[in-house]
Amino acid sequence: MINSQRHSHPDKKEIIKAVFFPLGFIIVIWIIYVFGLFIPFDMALLGIHPLNPKGLIGIIFAPLIHLDFDHISSNSTSLLVLGFGLFFLYKRKAISIFFFIYFASGFWGWFFARGGYHIGASGLIYGMFFFFITSALLKRERSIIAFSLIITFLYGAIVWGFFPEFFPGKNISWEIHTTGALAGVIAAFYFKKEGPQKPEFFSDEEDDENEDENAYWKSPNQNQTP
Repeated sequence: MINSQRHSHPDKKEIIKAVFFPLGFIIVIWIIYVFGLFIPFDMALLGIHPLNPKGLIGIIFAPLIHLDFDHISSNSTSLLVLGFGLFFLYKRKAISIFFFIYFASGFWGWFFARGGYHIGASGLIYGMFFFFITSALLKRERSIIAFSLIITFLYGAIVWGFFPEFFPGKNISWEIHTTGALAGVIAAFYFKKEGPQKPEFFSDEEDDENEDENAYWKSPNQNQTP
C-alpha cells in the first residue's frame, strides 16, 4: 500500500500542474467576458483588424474576447482539453508552444484575414489541435497518438471551420482558423525533439544481435584445447 501511494502522488501532481495553466486562462477569458457585459464599450474593438495599425492590438487581446455565451462556452471546453494535453505531455515547453501558436496565429491573421474585427480563441484551439495531429504523424509516439485519437473523436468536426459556406449567416473567421492550424503544424516540426519520444527499439535490437554474433564466433576458440 505504501509503495502504490508513493507512485500515485507524482501522477496527481502532474495532472494538477497540467490543468493549472489552461484553467487559469479560461478563468481570465470568463472574467473579461463578464466584465464586458457591464461596460458601455464594445470589446470586439480590441480584436484583430487586418492591415489596420490599430488592429495590431488584437494580436494580444483577440483570443481573450468572445462574442456571446455560446462562443465562450464552446471554446472553454476545447481549451481545457487541448491545453491539458499540451501541458501534461510537453511540460516545460508547453508555455513556449502555447504562446507561439497564440501570437503567430494572430500576427499572420492580421496580414491574411478579411476586413472587420476577429475575436475569440479559435485560432489557439485550431493550433493546438493540429499541433497534436502533426506531432503524432511525425513522432509516432504512443501517448501522443493516443491523445490525438481522443481529440480527433471529440473535435474532429472542427475541420469544417475552414469552410464558411457550411455556416450561412454566421461570421466565422476561417482565416484565423487557418493561421492557427498553420502555426500548430509549424510548432510540431520545430518542437519535434521535445516532449515524449518514440523509444529506439530497433537500435537496441541491433546491438543485441551484434553481441550475440560476437559471442557465437568466439565460443569455438574458447572450446579448443592446446
